[in-house]
Amino acid sequence: MLELLTDPMHWHFRAEEARRLAEKIDDPAAKAAKYEMADKYERLATRAREWVNRANVPRFIKSPSTAP
Repeated sequence: MLELLTDPMHWHFRAEEARRLAEKIDDPAAKAAKYEMADKYERLATRAREWVNRANVPRFIKSPSTAP
């Protein structure tokens, strides 16, 4: 799960999907809410990118292997 939280592309793709869904919604309030969700996903992508750059960590954080 941590891998997704620190992956900017994950959040960017979620934003794109939210925008695609918003285009199909007829109700103005629901459409606005979906676009707002997309904007929030983009902010998460930005924060994840900043965190990765600031922390100088790999793009994905892998769990330690349990294999012998």
